[in-house]
Amino acid sequence: MWRNPVTWLLFVVVLVLAVAIFITAKNQPKETKPTPPVNSAIGSTKLPSQVSIFPSDPVLGTAEAKVNIIEFGDFECIYCAEVAVTIKKVINENPGKIRLVWKDFPIPSHTNAQAAAEAAQCAARQGKFWQYHDVLFQNQSNLNEANYLSLAGEAGLNYEKFNLCLKNHETLPLVQNNFAEGQAIGVDGTPYFIINGEVFSGILTEDQLKSLLN
Repeated sequence: MWRNPVTWLLFVVVLVLAVAIFITAKNQPKETKPTPPVNSAIGSTKLPSQVSIFPSDPVLGTAEAKVNIIEFGDFECIYCAEVAVTIKKVINENPGKIRLVWKDFPIPSHTNAQAAAEAAQCAARQGKFWQYHDVLFQNQSNLNEANYLSLAGEAGLNYEKFNLCLKNHETLPLVQNNFAEGQAIGVDGTPYFIINGEVFSGILTEDQLKSLLN
């Protein structure tokens, strides 16, 4: 049958399409299931130590903290929601010892992640990022534009300013810059942490966090 040019051409087209689909699926960012810590970001163009902390990045804690955590997170990621509770608990139990910096990394396959990130950054403009961060994760199963607005009141935001910010996508460039920065260091899923210069990909347990304080 391989002597038939049409059959041969169809075989080649199917083969090329299969390879393209495989490569696309392999490179798609994803939620990261619990994995052991790793020491480098394979395929990155920057080292984790080159990640910058900008004035616009939401920060919890002080620069003098012993443990400095940079998190690339996604509000639709179930593992990010889980680890957020753990981190908050350890921070509250160890005041002044941990600093957490948030970087948006909305995974493209998560249809609500980018809009949620924009909403959280709009809340940050009113000094309420972490309050809004918490309520987004608490309402993760119902992320949509109407809910972002209703949650603004729950987080103590000025509704009119928040609505204008969200409607005009004023924080979209910031979210996009965060995502590009993550890609540059090899972030391929969430949650993704850089802790005192070392990369941790996946869930962080309470015991892991506490061990860093010793």
